[in-house]
Amino acid sequence: MSIGIDIVYIPRFAGKEKLATRILSKNELEIYHMRPNKEEFLAGRFAAKEAFLKAMKEGIGRVAFHKIDVVYKKDGRPEIHHDGNVYAVSISHDGDYAVAVVQIKE
Repeated sequence: MSIGIDIVYIPRFAGKEKLATRILSKNELEIYHMRPNKEEFLAGRFAAKEAFLKAMKEGIGRVAFHKIDVVYKKDGRPEIHHDGNVYAVSISHDGDYAVAVVQIKE
């Protein structure tokens, strides 16, 4: 089993439309444009994808962020979809920070 974790400063993501189009999947981008708190949404997705790559032991830049899709299950919990596989993820926001943890069972 491997674990990846990432924490980000949410205000860093304010007004980052161009970044959003580079790192969000098509589905995530649709949700992003409907959200009033865009920077919080973008920061959480960025942290989740960074944590995923750390858990996968992939270097940043080796997998395109927009090909990693963070989706909500019917019960409201997020999960990561990538290359036909599903991975556990937890995303939390507190104040100016977003944190994500990904667990991959090998």
